[in-house]
Amino acid sequence: MTSNAKDYLHAAVAGASPVGLVVLLYERLITDLTRALTAMEKGDTETRVAQINHAFLILGQLESALDSSQAPEAARTQARFYSVARGKILEAHLKSDRKLLEEQIVLFNDVRTAWEQVDSARRTKAAPAAHREPTDRNDEELETLNATA
Repeated sequence: MTSNAKDYLHAAVAGASPVGLVVLLYERLITDLTRALTAMEKGDTETRVAQINHAFLILGQLESALDSSQAPEAARTQARFYSVARGKILEAHLKSDRKLLEEQIVLFNDVRTAWEQVDSARRTKAAPAAHREPTDRNDEELETLNATA
């Protein structure tokens, strides 16, 4: 990743709302899966493994961010979604099943779109906030996004 791209990513993470961070993680997850799919089509096993591994790291990050104290049923539903997706991604990887991987990309795109709508609605309701300093949580998200960029 170039210095400019890292700077842009750091600024995006630093300025993102908590929901915006989820959207950024979904975007990177989709990118990883798309790169894995391309590598699968080219027979590039090394790249495919690296991208799938990074996708699993992001899934772990998303799972660790679930907060069952706020919405227990939603958190359980998301946890099940991540678990099933992890299994399907692994199956697609082991079987070199393009269609199954494409289905996961579509599902994650759909969920990302829903999170974008939530983030947009929250930003519309909220008054403009002052610039906030990056938090440890933002740094952790940035590190996950940067891992194989």
